[in-house]
Amino acid sequence: MTTPDIKPIDIHIHPFTQETCLGHGPSYTEAHYDFFGRSPEAPHHGKQFITIDETYETFQEAGVDKAVIVNMVSYNQWGRALPNDYLALYAEKYPDLFIPFAGVDPHMGPLALREIERAATELGCKGLKFHPAYQEFCPNDKPLMWDIYAKCVELDIAILVHTGTTRMTRCTINGCRPVMLDDVATAFPDLRIIMTHFGWPWTEEGLAVCWRHENVYMDLSGWLPRYIYATQPIVFQYMNTVLQDKLVFGSDYPAINPKVWLDDYQKIVDNGFDWGGAHRTIKPEVYEKFVRGNAVKALKLES
Repeated sequence: MTTPDIKPIDIHIHPFTQETCLGHGPSYTEAHYDFFGRSPEAPHHGKQFITIDETYETFQEAGVDKAVIVNMVSYNQWGRALPNDYLALYAEKYPDLFIPFAGVDPHMGPLALREIERAATELGCKGLKFHPAYQEFCPNDKPLMWDIYAKCVELDIAILVHTGTTRMTRCTINGCRPVMLDDVATAFPDLRIIMTHFGWPWTEEGLAVCWRHENVYMDLSGWLPRYIYATQPIVFQYMNTVLQDKLVFGSDYPAINPKVWLDDYQKIVDNGFDWGGAHRTIKPEVYEKFVRGNAVKALKLES
């Protein structure tokens, strides 16, 4: 159960309507149907798709204030994509909850730049989502990406970048190492970058990049906190100390229900964690920063 007076912001969720599944292609649906959907706790367990209304109700029940809903576009690979206009329907229907992050295929060159401008200025998208494995690129590819990052800085929009391994099929994870974003953050210090999935198995790389750069953040989406703690307890030590202003809550819905994620995190808040031979507790101010405050900064929202 979340703390009543702090309204969480989920910085990383996906649509899962019928149109989304068709637009994203088999790499996306195979990951969600064949892996994440096997869990009885998954919101899409036993379902082929989830409507916009159902998604809204799930987040209302979880007590989530805002949710960043992302699009992923890999037209170069799949020959089809979900239009950003469709993603914007979420925010149009429920502007109190959804914050849309558009998708563009980096391989589209000038067309990608025009679509970024349109998504930000006409559709109201507040950022972009990139998945280097799904989209087959490396984030530090200067000829491919530098003009895109410059456009994001010009428009003052954030980027959410997949880091670490993935259950997406028919792709490789070579471009998903967090350290590649060090080049990006160095070249574009004003670009707000949110790394996803705590970069596992390169978690310490991700923490190092966060520590080095003022505008780089990391979400813990896609894993329940108990498994993050079992695999990388260093995440909670850094959350509680030197990176307390950099880590943000994300569920990766529909892989995980946001309430299930927050309830699991609450157990660590209530019971504490072990690090360096000592038992430690999450500081009250850290809880607020993690579930809300840091996202407000990363997204430039009104507090």
